[in-house]
Amino acid sequence: MKTNVWFILGPHSLTSERIESINLDLSEKYGTIEVKRCYGSEFDSELFINEITEASLFLEYKIVIVHQMEEIDKKTWENVIFPFLKKIPENIFVIFEGISIKVKTGDYTVEHLEEEENLRKKIFKKSWKKRLNAKDIYEVSQFLKMYPYEFASVIGVIEKYLQNLFLSKAISEQAFLEKIKNLSDIDFKLKSGRIPNEPGWEVLLLDLLDISC
Repeated sequence: MKTNVWFILGPHSLTSERIESINLDLSEKYGTIEVKRCYGSEFDSELFINEITEASLFLEYKIVIVHQMEEIDKKTWENVIFPFLKKIPENIFVIFEGISIKVKTGDYTVEHLEEEENLRKKIFKKSWKKRLNAKDIYEVSQFLKMYPYEFASVIGVIEKYLQNLFLSKAISEQAFLEKIKNLSDIDFKLKSGRIPNEPGWEVLLLDLLDISC
């Protein structure tokens, strides 16, 4: 799987922010980067192939951003885009953004961005579930990565979830007490400043759920 390819789903206001963040990160690492844009509503397969397989004429690195990927048909994805993604040079980066996609991306990870209010509601509701499934775990981890300063609300959700696990006998009393103690320690250290509430602290919470980042 290529590490220089991104698929980003969500409202345009959020995908734009994410693309800008990627652009800034790459610029800090590699310097000035040429930016090219394509649009799904007028997608030109030949132009796209040329952009992702040919190096920039003036700069060493190039970003190709494909907007409105929901407008690209399944045949184009399967016959043009995915085959040529495998041929991307390491100095070229490709970002796809849109509100949906018509095919499965296989080994490529898709980032799902949601409005903060909707995501908060989803996370809160998870505290009442007896067991989290793979989708729940993904959304909790995404929330923590997107809003690392919102530790108080997430700690409350995890505490309620651990209680549900214990009451349903999914974990032993000893395991429950140990996890609650660890959770309380994390909460105290965050509030007292012993653990900076900056990106990275969420790993401690995910460990309580046996989630790997």
